[in-house]
Amino acid sequence: GDPATVLTADALAYYAEKQAINHAHPELVGYHMTPLLAHFGQMMVGDIGGDECRAYVARRSAGKLGRKVKEATARRELETLGAAFKFCVREKKLTHRPELTLPAKAEARDIWLDRSAAAALIAGALGFSATACDIRTGRMIRWRRLGKPSYHVARFILIALYTGTRHEAILKLRWSQNKDGGWFDVPNGVLYRKGEGEKQTNKRRTPAPIPFRLRPHLTRWIKLTRFGPVEYDGHLIQKERTGFERARHFAHLGAEITPHVLKHTCATWLLQQGVSPWQVSKFLGTSEKVIENTYGHHSPDFLQE
Repeated sequence: GDPATVLTADALAYYAEKQAINHAHPELVGYHMTPLLAHFGQMMVGDIGGDECRAYVARRSAGKLGRKVKEATARRELETLGAAFKFCVREKKLTHRPELTLPAKAEARDIWLDRSAAAALIAGALGFSATACDIRTGRMIRWRRLGKPSYHVARFILIALYTGTRHEAILKLRWSQNKDGGWFDVPNGVLYRKGEGEKQTNKRRTPAPIPFRLRPHLTRWIKLTRFGPVEYDGHLIQKERTGFERARHFAHLGAEITPHVLKHTCATWLLQQGVSPWQVSKFLGTSEKVIENTYGHHSPDFLQE
């Protein structure tokens, strides 16, 4: 009925039960709903306006609705609230929906690794750290092993750098066709990023040819692992966090270098080599608009005409 007579908590509950449960990651909606309910739950839908949205962002950023988060996270949570209202209107549960006021979208980060930093990161995964460098050239000239090698982390980094595949998709990769994740068809040279039973999301997981420099690694890794390349002690891991942080520490890189930066690095290297944005977008499964807007300036042909 009229938004002035419907509780926001009821609108969110209806959205969760009828729509969000069918999402590829319904748990994310659950994470968003916890602070949303704490702030908006007892408000009527029709009472939500710009002041209420700004107050939510301020409280969320100050850590008064759970852990402290950035404005970008509060924006994504408000987008979930907006999606709930939109769904309720479509299902004839609300006559109309209020306009939500969202904080400005964060600027896309242009962070990527040069080849020396990428090599240092792989060396860090294998337990090595640079202990001396040539002052004149900046090259690392002395290395020392400071820890045991984490081979699964090195494999993760190489796959991310060569294919630009997202963190979560890499961890699910296996050596054979399956329903839960992608797989490497090494004989035919094709990387399938999505499993048979997985739903397609806006984070498109399109097939791509396996880069020729990655193939010898894969051929060797098949003999050393059971299920997939990124496994530890015979089991596929769920998150590449502790091992990646250790590799980053050994490589003397900052906290801004996350696994997602490896995807940025792959896109940047391809464009620097003169590959067209259209081909890069098809290879990475990212829209051409995003490639041009985020990475296009790295191309040697950028604005030359």
